[in-house]
Amino acid sequence: MNVIVQGQLINIFKTADFTNRETGEVKEGKVKLQLMCQTLLNNNERKNELFDITIPNNKLADYENKIGEQVDVKCSFFANGNITFFGI
Repeated sequence: MNVIVQGQLINIFKTADFTNRETGEVKEGKVKLQLMCQTLLNNNERKNELFDITIPNNKLADYENKIGEQVDVKCSFFANGNITFFGI
């Protein structure tokens, strides 16, 4: 199942590269978008939430010039206690 996460693009960052201690293999850090999303609560108040969404490196160019703007990010997700979104 895919969902669209909508919010204001606050920041883009890359996580640190990861080195596997057993094999010495280095995996490149992941690119993440930080989106500020508003949720409407039952009492009609609005709650702001910051989401970090990992995106494929080849999607970075789609978002680089959109900081401060409202964006739609096509995502898939999984739940392990908390819901985690990742761009596709």
